[in-house]
Amino acid sequence: MAGKYLKVLIVPFAALVLVASASATSPDVAAMNLQLADVPGAKVAKQQLLTEKGYVAAHYRVFTFAAPSGSARLYQVESETKLASSTATPTAEMVRTEKYFRSTAGRKDFIAGVAKGLKVKLKAVMVGKVRGVPGYDQGVEVPVSITVKGLRVYENIVYLRLDRVVVFMVEGGLRPIGAGVTAKFASAIAGHIGTELAPITVTPPTITGTAQQGQTLTATPGTWTAPDAIFGYQWQRCDAAGANCVAVPGATTSTYAVTAADAGTTLSVVVTATNRFGSAPATSVQTAVVT
Repeated sequence: MAGKYLKVLIVPFAALVLVASASATSPDVAAMNLQLADVPGAKVAKQQLLTEKGYVAAHYRVFTFAAPSGSARLYQVESETKLASSTATPTAEMVRTEKYFRSTAGRKDFIAGVAKGLKVKLKAVMVGKVRGVPGYDQGVEVPVSITVKGLRVYENIVYLRLDRVVVFMVEGGLRPIGAGVTAKFASAIAGHIGTELAPITVTPPTITGTAQQGQTLTATPGTWTAPDAIFGYQWQRCDAAGANCVAVPGATTSTYAVTAADAGTTLSVVVTATNRFGSAPATSVQTAVVT
């Protein structure tokens, strides 16, 4: 019975869930979301990929427990990840969301919406103190409890932002749900997000120019899943077959002046993309043999 009340509870503030956009090379939002291994004792009851213009922009997953589980007696956990093209929109939306739940007017509006949706009196809905969630750029957790037909159910409503990813969670329980429960799930999701937002190469670096002494070659970094990545360059001197490559000392910019020492060899460049979540290298195809 509690599960259906949770579903109704979401309706009044569904408009607060953030709308995201992304590029065609978006990271995997399903992989960013809460996974079955993160929710011991649960099963996946529902999941859905939301697409925009042909690419996946968000992923929604619902976990349910066959029986109340653990000290919090959880019966359901909902989790959604949404990917934005930059941090600007989700940052602003998170500020508005936190302001809404911290304001008297916002809390009254929320309580009225829940009471109307569940057809209960206003006093049957209680909203606890807004809590921050560590490990994220922005994080808001709001404990809510509702009495419906003599049953007291508890929900933690959670909004999180890590870089350009927004997470929305609802944890449902038959007793108050401590912040530690949210911390466990939030930590798992943060790890998944970090893995997906670390740079991943889509197309390799390329080299333009003529492989000839006295000429200048220029490297382009290729394309990556991380639009915020910064790039480092290391030119390499390889044998005529493109093997046995060795780093050229000091050749660490996007351009390279071909010298007499390069004659008879081929050249390639290793581009390393780095952002706050990690680094990854990618190597270009080698040039023709230098003449």
